[in-house]
Amino acid sequence: MSSPTPLLSSVCLALSLTCLSGCGSDSGGSTTGKTIVLHSELTADPVIKSELTTGFGWDVTLTQAKVAVSALYYFDGPPPTAFFKTPHRSFGERISNFVVGTAWAHPGHYQAGTALGQTILPDPIAFDLFSSKPVDLNDGDGVTGTYRSARFVFPQKAPKDDVLDGHLAIAEGKALKHGDATAVPIYFRLIADYDDISMNVNQGAVDGCVLDETTVTGDGTITVEVRPMIWLNLVDFSKIAVGTAKKPTEARDPGFSQGITELSAYHFSYDK
Repeated sequence: MSSPTPLLSSVCLALSLTCLSGCGSDSGGSTTGKTIVLHSELTADPVIKSELTTGFGWDVTLTQAKVAVSALYYFDGPPPTAFFKTPHRSFGERISNFVVGTAWAHPGHYQAGTALGQTILPDPIAFDLFSSKPVDLNDGDGVTGTYRSARFVFPQKAPKDDVLDGHLAIAEGKALKHGDATAVPIYFRLIADYDDISMNVNQGAVDGCVLDETTVTGDGTITVEVRPMIWLNLVDFSKIAVGTAKKPTEARDPGFSQGITELSAYHFSYDK
């Protein structure tokens, strides 16, 4: 059975939050279903400031990276990786999948369960992965309960931003073939639009992201860590023209489009 569409899920989420908060009692001993405020923020994996070695064997140094986001949703259903059994594979296949970062479970296996919270932005924002500190979003709402998984949503239309320049995600920098002393550096600017994203996910929604399991009993902050290593892991830079530092080659790459829609590219956590 396939997962519900993001639009339908959003409607169900609103109804679920209303129902749960209405059923919760502030005067009783229950800790499930009480209305809470969820602050939210975006940050990037610190590895973005280091040289990254991808699954295809490229040493990559990023100089710019941005992504557009329109909403975040939180659920009590476990992410696919929590219950999906790894199929039997040879040692070589296991090593290959570890290096490349292949997801063990397809989003179709994911059952979101009960909707517990959301952060819907009045207007999409462009998150700069090189921000010196976490970027605060507007407060969202939710209910108490056990949080286990999340959804990261791209907007259909990019926010106004000089770096994104009309795209939903970009990654710019230099790639050099690992271990090749004669390799010529590839200067690139990878881009992805809504149509590219729609090749991998429905309605811009990356469903089933890990939200570190926690029992939420009151107001707190949801932090989303964006992981650029996952964005780049499947990109074959040999297919991109060399370019220059001043004029990198702009490319629409299927590996990049897949990378920015991987569940593991967005890791959620909660803190009081």
